[in-house]
Amino acid sequence: MSSNLNKYIVIDNQILGGTPVIAGTRIPIERIASLVKQGYNSDTLKDEYPHVGVKKIQYIISTLMSVGLDEFEKKQKVQITARW
Repeated sequence: MSSNLNKYIVIDNQILGGTPVIAGTRIPIERIASLVKQGYNSDTLKDEYPHVGVKKIQYIISTLMSVGLDEFEKKQKVQITARW
């Protein structure tokens, strides 16, 4: 994981069973991906999560867009299934 990614996204088995979350929160990245697919942008996400810095939100949206929302969700489902 790149240093920027580590700065904004955390994967820790002690936090939501290893689900990727926004650093310093328990907000799953999968939730952010779902909201972006519904039309949320950095401004509306900032309204939804005012305690999360705008820079974190923008970076996460940028990362999700570069990976592709559908591809991210597909990987998440595979990882969750593998944990059970």
